[in-house]
Amino acid sequence: MPPADESPCQMMKRLAKELGKEIRRTEERIRELEDKIASLQAQPDPPEQEIQALQQTLESLRTKVADDNLSLSTLQDVITENC
Repeated sequence: MPPADESPCQMMKRLAKELGKEIRRTEERIRELEDKIASLQAQPDPPEQEIQALQQTLESLRTKVADDNLSLSTLQDVITENC
């Protein structure tokens, strides 16, 4: 819960920090999925449906990181210009 007396600049800086943490968590999840996919593909009879499902999730997470990075960049620009 944000403080009641939080200024707009403080709010934007807090949001930028939180978004940065979220990006790092998502990137870690991406690495975990990549490792899981590689492990499954290395099996003698890889479970193709599971691999495909994980790859779809992986692509969604990569898109989310790209979108979040763009949002963070924009937010940082606004902070630089106004705070």
